[in-house]
Amino acid sequence: MSRASTRRGSLAILVAALLWSTGGLGIKEVTLDAWGVSFWRSSFAAITLYIIYRVQLPKSSSQDRSTRSEWLSPFVLLSGLTYALLLVLFVLATKLTTSANAIFLQYTAPIYVLFIEPMISHSRLKRSDLATVAISTCAMALFFIGKFEARNIWGNIAALTSGVAFASYAVLLKHERATGERRWQMVIVGHLIIAGSMAVLGAMGITNLSLSSGDFLRLLYLGIIQIGIAYALFTYGIAHVRAIDATLIAMVEPVLNPVWVFLGIGERPTTYAIIGGCIILGVSIVRTIRGAEEMVEVETARTGE
Repeated sequence: MSRASTRRGSLAILVAALLWSTGGLGIKEVTLDAWGVSFWRSSFAAITLYIIYRVQLPKSSSQDRSTRSEWLSPFVLLSGLTYALLLVLFVLATKLTTSANAIFLQYTAPIYVLFIEPMISHSRLKRSDLATVAISTCAMALFFIGKFEARNIWGNIAALTSGVAFASYAVLLKHERATGERRWQMVIVGHLIIAGSMAVLGAMGITNLSLSSGDFLRLLYLGIIQIGIAYALFTYGIAHVRAIDATLIAMVEPVLNPVWVFLGIGERPTTYAIIGGCIILGVSIVRTIRGAEEMVEVETARTGE
């Protein structure tokens, strides 16, 4: 891996994280409810991602002839559903609570991965992992201190659940069945699941899907750029950098998300939320670095170096 390609990959991931971080402000400014936002953002994102997916496939590749059964395979559908849940729940959380609460609580995903991975690999949970969970759990409790409004509490719960879905999706991405092509299929199917589900809610009169000109432009940005192009950039970048570097660069998203919302509409997270968010991010960064070091030690032992 050349230094130039690594630099380009890192830059691509940084730009992707910057685009992702604008999601909180965009969602807050759209006047539609969470279901309406989810429908239009995912509709635009699905179209954008499918076009990019088709363009980037080699013309001579057999992958260019994906069958319907591959798109509807149990693994792709399960992964798409998990991805859909993490996105819809995050939009719901952003609408119900502060943007800082929504993004910080969603980034508790690494904590859940600590529990999910041992179940799959049949390995023991380490003491350091238990300590990470204990510290992060205490940090989560800080988000529930202060305003005891039902709306805020349900928003925090939605954000936490989004974090569980995020962790599950991350584990599925590491599954042996998650080939390069299937990763594209997973995310596209996820957006189609969202769009279809929200369309049903619209037809039932549960949500309003009509758009004003202002909402249309914001949702066009959220679907095409904030999700579609950002995902394409991240997919390119992750192939050229180490996993730990990608994870640490992506931490720009939870740091900047509440900043853009504060600058845009003046929403202030509570002091407790800021403290809790800093603890969660700090624990995630430390755990990511330690995890990378452990992987290096294992690989060194295997090769006898």
